[in-house]
Amino acid sequence: MSSTLSRTLQRNDRYNRSLRRSNSLQNRVACVNVGKNERITSTLIGGVLAAYGLKRRGPIGAIAAATGAKFLFRGVTGHCYGYGMFGLSTAEERVRGAAVEVNPEHAIVVREGIEIARPREELFAIWRDFSRLPQFMTHLERVDVLSDTESHWVTKGPVGTSVEWEAEIVDEKVNEWIAWQSIEPAEVPNNGTVMFRDAPSGDTEIFVTIEAEPPAGRLGNLV
Repeated sequence: MSSTLSRTLQRNDRYNRSLRRSNSLQNRVACVNVGKNERITSTLIGGVLAAYGLKRRGPIGAIAAATGAKFLFRGVTGHCYGYGMFGLSTAEERVRGAAVEVNPEHAIVVREGIEIARPREELFAIWRDFSRLPQFMTHLERVDVLSDTESHWVTKGPVGTSVEWEAEIVDEKVNEWIAWQSIEPAEVPNNGTVMFRDAPSGDTEIFVTIEAEPPAGRLGNLV
């Protein structure tokens, strides 16, 4: 009886944590009041000012860096406090749970392959548990598994910020491939595929393709 009660409490606790994370991200998305083009401009201006400030140093450099940080925050998060004070918004309407398409003209594409001396089944199981990805993807702060197909991602942004999105698995074949795509709410539209194949050496070959659209496209990725 106590064992059943304990499992029930654990499930309820996981559900409540997932709900809090989902509500937190939904609140952040609700605060997005800056349109895409403005976010791109803000990110680029912020990057230039921050770089100038760090190079110049002194009082002028400090002011430039601080101003650049504010522009970067505006571009990365999509939130403008000034707009918020007056109830203004230039952001497009977003429908929760809808798939987010990546614009290839502004996207960055990562294609990598690696051979690992471990069984294919073991490596697939590690990757399939998205919460373990930050162990070898240093740009990720954490990945929260919300269900068997949905997950919540948090990655490092510029000047101490973080960027979040939710994703769902759209296709998979056990021990062979996993494909995922971001869904609303998503601060960075992205999709990806990872494939696992037996290598002639007896090891496992892993091929990863990730497409992502940062707030300022390829230039924003450099920032």
